[in-house]
Amino acid sequence: SRGTQWRIHYSLDLLSLQCDWFQLTDQHGAELLERTPMRKGDVILGDRNYLRPVGVRAVVDAEAHALLRLRWTHSTMHDAQGKPFGALAHARTLRVGQVGAWPVRLPVPERDPVAGRVITTKLPAPLAAKAERRVAHAANKKSRRPDPRSLEAARFVMLFTTLPTSLLCDADVLELYRCRWQIELAFKRLKQLLKLGQLPHKDPAAARGWIHAKMVIA
Repeated sequence: SRGTQWRIHYSLDLLSLQCDWFQLTDQHGAELLERTPMRKGDVILGDRNYLRPVGVRAVVDAEAHALLRLRWTHSTMHDAQGKPFGALAHARTLRVGQVGAWPVRLPVPERDPVAGRVITTKLPAPLAAKAERRVAHAANKKSRRPDPRSLEAARFVMLFTTLPTSLLCDADVLELYRCRWQIELAFKRLKQLLKLGQLPHKDPAAARGWIHAKMVIA
């Protein structure tokens, strides 16, 4: 099979650059923040797939902090006046290199909303063009035309965080998020050096054993 059959959920300690937890599931195991063990004071960095209200609520309940990338089609948020908030609409007001920040509330079903802030900056033209090409390429691989709003959103870095300003200012939040690239590098090493992306087994028990052996080597 060329599709996904197994999924490794993996967290990286950015202080040591070592894996501090992982979990193996089949392809039905969703990417969820609430899977990850968290302690008070932890800062959890994650990509666009992890911004779900229930997951963010789990981070806050653990007295940890979330720092997550935003899609332009992000979960419902409200501004300080209780009006619907759209990150892309606010990002359009920024110039290249300018940092914008807005307080928001993230509604959570049957729970109190989560208070946070959206922090955005506009990329320089060369970086923006490169990001747009990635979006277009991803759409073409699926035989789709890229949504114009996806291309526009590629020109910005849009983040949601529950970190208070007393711990990190807006610019430092953007700087910290850049460390998430270490996670991408870790997976690249696992796939290229250990060939973890392609399984030589069809039997589920053999597949699990092979994957866990690779993780021990890693």
